[in-house]
Amino acid sequence: MWDIVSITAKLRASTVTINDDEILLYKRARSFAWQAKFKIGSRWVRTTTKLDDLDKAKRAAKDLFTEYMSKNQVPSLLNKGRDAGRRPDFTQDEYRRLIANFPAWIERGRKGKFTEMRLLLRDYVLILANTGMRASTEMENLLWQHVRVFREKGNEYLEMTVNGKTGRRDIICRANTVNYLKRIHERCLDIRGMTFEQLLKSNCDKQVFRLSDGTASMNLRQTFKAYVTEIGLLKCPRTGIDRTLYSLRHTYATLALIKDGMEIHTLAKQMGTSITMIEQHYSHLTPRLKKDMLTGKRCQLAGGVNAQQDDDGD
Repeated sequence: MWDIVSITAKLRASTVTINDDEILLYKRARSFAWQAKFKIGSRWVRTTTKLDDLDKAKRAAKDLFTEYMSKNQVPSLLNKGRDAGRRPDFTQDEYRRLIANFPAWIERGRKGKFTEMRLLLRDYVLILANTGMRASTEMENLLWQHVRVFREKGNEYLEMTVNGKTGRRDIICRANTVNYLKRIHERCLDIRGMTFEQLLKSNCDKQVFRLSDGTASMNLRQTFKAYVTEIGLLKCPRTGIDRTLYSLRHTYATLALIKDGMEIHTLAKQMGTSITMIEQHYSHLTPRLKKDMLTGKRCQLAGGVNAQQDDDGD
């Protein structure tokens, strides 16, 4: 199994480290763009962020780091005999356990920013699992002005514009997502003077995922690891790989395909990826997706089946 090794080599003064020194950012001579470098097992991975702005390069590097962690590019570093093509996710029962343990875990936290961090992590996790967004850049780039509520035929829908490695796209969120956003809104001192509806109409350019004092936290990844370790969900038994925040994106994809019956084309559009990538990384689900055809029950279901959604709130 592969693991991430912190970088301890002697650094140039111009080199920038992020993610607890797991990622190096540096510039080559005669190049405007920041380069990213990190280690997976014994192999160094080097890539360009294609960005000159340091803050933007940091966000891009974290997204690239997370993407390489879960890609099927490194099968030789995985335990043989495991499902090498699969990515670590949560089953529906594991996901329910993940969410159900949050209240007690938050209550056990030290007061002040420690508790705030845990509250923010809960909503961050729930929104990830209900949208399929990419942890890191797409979540960190999300501003309140990118969030909209609209109504059609008596139904209310939550829409977001996300911006990450594949550019901008609009996504539709599962119904409960609006409740998690309202909790974040209520905790932020600088915007809770407005109603939630006023906030969404105000074209507010503040980040969504912030602590009560308005500061954005960069420690959610470490806090998540501590949480899943404490409740016994760090290791994915199907892949042998430690779960990360990115596992919530894979959980969204898995449950959307199996539980909601979402078409692959629709899922690819929602997640900002290709149909080929969906088929490559979720091909192990094919028998379940075709279960009615394979068992001869397809004709019995000709009238159609509406997928029932869970209430993921608490």
